[in-house]
Amino acid sequence: MTKNNQTTTLASSVLLLVRAIDSYGVDSSDLFSRVGLDYSKLKDPLARYSSEAVNKLWALADKAIDDPCFGLKVATFWHPTSYSALGYSWLASNSLEDAFMRSSRYARIVNTSAIDIMEYQETADAYCVIIHTDRLRPSLVAPTVEYSVAMILVMCRAAYGPDLNPVRVSFQHKRPENADCFTDFFDAPVGFSQANNALWLTPEVVTTPLATANPELVRISDKVVTDYLAQLDRSDLSMQVQSKLIERLPSGQVNEEMIASAINVSQRSLQRKLKEQGVSFTQLLEDTRRDLGLQYVRDPQRSFNEIAFLLGFAEPGNFTRAFKRWYGKSPSKYRESVRT
Repeated sequence: MTKNNQTTTLASSVLLLVRAIDSYGVDSSDLFSRVGLDYSKLKDPLARYSSEAVNKLWALADKAIDDPCFGLKVATFWHPTSYSALGYSWLASNSLEDAFMRSSRYARIVNTSAIDIMEYQETADAYCVIIHTDRLRPSLVAPTVEYSVAMILVMCRAAYGPDLNPVRVSFQHKRPENADCFTDFFDAPVGFSQANNALWLTPEVVTTPLATANPELVRISDKVVTDYLAQLDRSDLSMQVQSKLIERLPSGQVNEEMIASAINVSQRSLQRKLKEQGVSFTQLLEDTRRDLGLQYVRDPQRSFNEIAFLLGFAEPGNFTRAFKRWYGKSPSKYRESVRT
């Protein structure tokens, strides 16, 4: 489990909080000084803050503002750049389901503990996103939790459309006074003192193809994210390998020796270090091809021959067989099912 004092938060995501604080007439720079954060880092799109200090900033802001709707208001300041390239790949995803899958892989760019605190559950009648704040820091102030859940809806509406409403929303903390803004914001039943901090969507909403889908923008944005994460954690060799695979697969020239050279290690060293991480080059290549393959097949503008080439397959038939192994359908059958 990732401990809070070991985690970091992307500075551009904190800019949302700053803008909300300033909108109340409170001096955000003063609050930064009181928790020991460097205000100038907000101008650096690659900078990061201590998550513990950011949580303290939330607590100070909550006391200074004293508005039950504060956390919801912070979410309204979201912009794709708030979450670096992940914001753009989210909007360009093929569906919200695809966007959630992408978020589960790359949300660490926003907060390095995200993989520990976010959970996605799917049932026959609902798709649920749960925020496990107890795994991060039990003393998080309520607006931080409310912001986290509200942000999910803001991003979903940005991609799907402003009329998207959840099935229901729940929070673990007690109902605040004057909480009508919660019903207005979510436009759905909102429960407090519940088992989880969560938001439910219908399967239809989650699986509907998005009008904003752009597989090429997704590929480019994912590459930016994986490059950043590789720099953030140089010990994560598998992330470096995936970054190089995303970069080079479209050329059709990918092998273990080439990727080893690209990240400045010997082929034998690459094999050994990946084994220590419990993965192999073959597995990473397969996983990357599978993810990109799904993105490309969902793009009706791409021919299957082109997709096979972009994924580095020598023959289209090899791609067809691989896709059927991954998803249980041929590319043509899968594309047809997405359209219907």
